Amino acid sequence: MRPNFEPFALCLVFPLLTGCGGADGPPATLLTEPPNVISFSSVSVPSNPSQVRAADYSILFVGNSHTSGHNLPGLVSEMIRFRKPGKTTYAHVLSVGFLEDVEHNPSYREEIESRPWKFVVLQAQKISTSGTHEYSRNEGIDLAKRAKKHGANVFFFSEWGLKDKPGDGPRQEKVYAEMARAAGVNLAGVGRAWDIALSERPNLTLYEADGNHQSPVGAFLTAAFLCGKITGECPEALGTFPDATLGEADRKFLAQCAAKAVKIP
Repeated sequence: MRPNFEPFALCLVFPLLTGCGGADGPPATLLTEPPNVISFSSVSVPSNPSQVRAADYSILFVGNSHTSGHNLPGLVSEMIRFRKPGKTTYAHVLSVGFLEDVEHNPSYREEIESRPWKFVVLQAQKISTSGTHEYSRNEGIDLAKRAKKHGANVFFFSEWGLKDKPGDGPRQEKVYAEMARAAGVNLAGVGRAWDIALSERPNLTLYEADGNHQSPVGAFLTAAFLCGKITGECPEALGTFPDATLGEADRKFLAQCAAKAVKIP
């Protein structure tokens, strides 16, 4: 569930927010990998400090179902290992309704303050769907600063816009970009990759039927973009990444779109 809402609609969306916290997301699983590869951790238990420390790419994801849907953290990890053979990854998810929720959860704060995460990806800022209301950004900015202080390379993950709602994606990115500048961290404008893909192939099924969440196709594009931002390498080579849900032509197209978006300053 997108974290955007308007005050008058609170009674309608509040029951759904628990889904953003992980109830509607896929079950957390430990990926089956060779013994020397550290991979995706369960969202229901604390992360493993020694694995966080040992992994070449230890990534803490903080977000709602846009982050956890279709095992996005696991997919990002797999793509990194595909691009970086022999490197290890460890991904952990803190499921929230909004970024501000971290401030009210001591165990979540501990994850950020007591683990040597190499990367932290933050999503789920509360944003007005109409653009007429402003919500506090302080919690998200402070969270990013705290993660950066503890040595992490931090990204604000700016989502794609709602389907058939022109301008929603850029409005999302504007908020996240301003937060990233205020915190002195990076922006991962996922919506740019989606806009590029849909401008070339408008009928591409990046969305689920609700017009809000990403489909498996959308998750591939999102993961390819995030992989490029985290590794600092062009994600176009992910066109040959094995994915049973997509044909070769679609994989190559999506990887090319991710590559174009990553190059945008």
